[in-house]
Amino acid sequence: MQADIQTLYQSPICTVHNFLCQCRECKVSAKEYQATFSMAYIRKGNFRFKVFRNDLDAYSGLFLLCKPGYEHQVAHVHDIPDQCTIFSFAAESVASLMPYAQTFSWFFDNPDLQSILVKATPEMELLHQRIFTLLQQPRYSQLNAEQLMTSLFLSILSAGSPLQPLPVLNDKQKRNYLPVIEGVKAFINDHYADDISLSQLAAIGHMSPFHFNRLFKQVTAASPYNYMLQVRLKEAQLQLSDTRLPVTDIAFATGFNSLEHFSAAYKKQFGKSPSAMRS
Repeated sequence: MQADIQTLYQSPICTVHNFLCQCRECKVSAKEYQATFSMAYIRKGNFRFKVFRNDLDAYSGLFLLCKPGYEHQVAHVHDIPDQCTIFSFAAESVASLMPYAQTFSWFFDNPDLQSILVKATPEMELLHQRIFTLLQQPRYSQLNAEQLMTSLFLSILSAGSPLQPLPVLNDKQKRNYLPVIEGVKAFINDHYADDISLSQLAAIGHMSPFHFNRLFKQVTAASPYNYMLQVRLKEAQLQLSDTRLPVTDIAFATGFNSLEHFSAAYKKQFGKSPSAMRS
């Protein structure tokens, strides 16, 4: 497979690569050996990931988790080039993650499963975007980057259920609509503090509000409002842990119109009030 692979970060915790497919024709790659455990977030594109007896339909908005020690092939579904952020882990790092992966024991303990797909939640996508954006900067805090990565990995490994269905999308929908939805999600992650309307989001994809609302929920399993609410709450959680800003300031900075609404939503999501979480 022709690809531009950029190393964005390297440490004992993990190595982060930016994978940019350069293939100009849809075809099946040669066999490639998977040497490390990896979590790849698919930012763009759609491909079939073939490993042993499994054939996974991988597309944007999903995480592809791969065990080491297996050969795989990739087959492009259409001519939109794939773009992925790949987090690769040394054996020592994998061992340190395993105690937090109990909900994924059905995967790690099954020798017949080499790779699986996990639907990204709004929380995971916000964390990924913050990591990816941070690693593009010429200077950044290594501690901040690794704290965000740790939060992302734990979020992924605590979300696993073999019964959790992936969105049912045909090839036409994945080609025509997934790039639109990914663009809208990126807009929400960049403008979560704004008073965003449904019409404003629908206009990004040149759709009617009704059609956009139905499609967004089909792809993400959340309404546009609930998706934005999850992003706001995760951002608030990060600010509560990383800053000493007053709770009221954080509430308004993350898009909430009142402290009461923020506190109630935060407690419902995380089980504790913002003040209790910080203390």
